[in-house]
Amino acid sequence: MATLNELTYNILNIARGGLSSDDDRLNERQIAFWIRYYRAKSIFFDSNGGRNIDQQLVQDLGCLMLEEVDKADCPEVLWGCNVKRVKIPKLVDLPDNRGLMFVGLLDKTTSFIMTPPNVMQFAAHRRFTGNMRRAYLIGQHVYVTDPFNEDIKYINIRGIWDNPQEVEYTDGDGNTSCITDDDQYPMPERYVADIVNQILRIELNMTVQSTNDEFNDSREANQPINDAAQTRN
Repeated sequence: MATLNELTYNILNIARGGLSSDDDRLNERQIAFWIRYYRAKSIFFDSNGGRNIDQQLVQDLGCLMLEEVDKADCPEVLWGCNVKRVKIPKLVDLPDNRGLMFVGLLDKTTSFIMTPPNVMQFAAHRRFTGNMRRAYLIGQHVYVTDPFNEDIKYINIRGIWDNPQEVEYTDGDGNTSCITDDDQYPMPERYVADIVNQILRIELNMTVQSTNDEFNDSREANQPINDAAQTRN
């Protein structure tokens, strides 16, 4: 996998025709946003029709501590029944929350059954599967019930997140870390060419043709980037 810096530099280098500039309107922050946007689009189309999701997209949140709250989650109303939950980052936009890949115990293999919140009250009374570990998602909170360990304090979650760099991994000591621009960006190499092409064709078509800083000493005022590159050559 490539790093975000490598992807960004590659797009900047192509857009500038290999020429360095310290005052053009292309900036790394904007390109990083485009990379994230087209990554999400690629994930959506790649997983369309129920196809398997590439594991290179998945990020592990590590050891997550659950908080115990009243079921109503309303300061002025007590429902009288506590539930355990944890907040997660925003998932990538996929149908049926398919980006949530795993919710389970810290052994990373024992999973909770994901259940729609509106059927949770009935699931506990099913004849053969009522006594099962279950989880449900409301907004950006995952709620869990574990009939085998009502005092459960920690769980593990893995998923495909909208912004990989906002994802915190929590280790066993409670320390958190995020990926940087120089870490491998979570997506398969086969996405790279298509994402680069879409950014260059759709997003940078007008940007590259637009003018840069009018006080650029290296070319005439109002001269487009591409024309300047040809003039220098």
